Amino acid sequence: MKLRTNQLKEHFAKGQILPVYILSGDETLLMQEAADHIRRSCRQQGFTERDLFPIEPGFDWSNLLEAGNSMSLFGDRKILEVRHPKPKFDDGAKKTLQKYCENPNPDNVLLLIIPKVDKKTQSTKWFQKIEQCGALIQVWPIDINQLPQWIHQRMRQVGLEPTREAVQLLAERVEGNLLAASQEVEKLVLLRGKGPLDVQDIEESVADHARYNLYDLVDEALKGNDAHAMKMLYQLQAGGTEPTVLLWAFSKEIRALAGMAQLLNNGMAAARIMQEYRIWDSRKPIFQSALQRLSPTSFRHCLLEAARIDQAIKGIGEGNPWDGFSTIILWLSGKVRPTQLSIA
Repeated sequence: MKLRTNQLKEHFAKGQILPVYILSGDETLLMQEAADHIRRSCRQQGFTERDLFPIEPGFDWSNLLEAGNSMSLFGDRKILEVRHPKPKFDDGAKKTLQKYCENPNPDNVLLLIIPKVDKKTQSTKWFQKIEQCGALIQVWPIDINQLPQWIHQRMRQVGLEPTREAVQLLAERVEGNLLAASQEVEKLVLLRGKGPLDVQDIEESVADHARYNLYDLVDEALKGNDAHAMKMLYQLQAGGTEPTVLLWAFSKEIRALAGMAQLLNNGMAAARIMQEYRIWDSRKPIFQSALQRLSPTSFRHCLLEAARIDQAIKGIGEGNPWDGFSTIILWLSGKVRPTQLSIA
């Protein structure tokens, strides 16, 4: 069967979980959110464990069948998540997936995440056999003409009440980049809170910084370019950037790095970690640089400093938030080591 992404909520509300879900598409944000929806719905119905299979050259497909037939150590049902980087499958993959679907274990759900698959592949016998075992969810990109409607729905979901002109302005600013649009909506909620939103609010929040923006700053800090990052920090402070938004941008990346560093320490391959955290290819060198330069302890220090900044912003802690950002930048450079691991 085939499902659209907007049918997932209704599908899972019926309480029925299919043995297989094939999630196919190229739009990163929409794919990620659809996968999260499927995982969350499966967990709510008892599939609390998750085995991840990132497909790399030399992958042994028999591992998937073995995982499908094995019992969980705790007797829990599980999600078998296969991430295939290409829409084409070799013979080993085709045979294994067909064999799995011949007698799927009711205690498992197979989530197959793949790029956009063409009609020729969909019409093959082996693919149709897999689809008949479950559901194919094709994630289509948002057309540029549909972007304003998508942004409007996104805003309404988080409690914003935008004017038509405000939605149109944001759509023009993000130029079809859904991830950027999503981040700007999150930022608007942080800055403005829920309620009415007009063009002036968009212009003030989604400003075209003449020289720097907060994402550039975070990237420079993660690269270890402390001198440049400090200069950018002063520019943002002088330009009236809200510390709440900068804290959000820093915390988001540092939390991810803390988890990645721990997995790296546990022996997981860096490439697999990048897949696990869905790091875009263009940003992988930035994350790799930070992980090579810093330890898990360093990232924990940075998170604790972020907590101090949050307390200062809310007026329940001492210190200047901008001094805290300077501290984080220096720690991320690796040139200055944290000396204390407790919140004062």
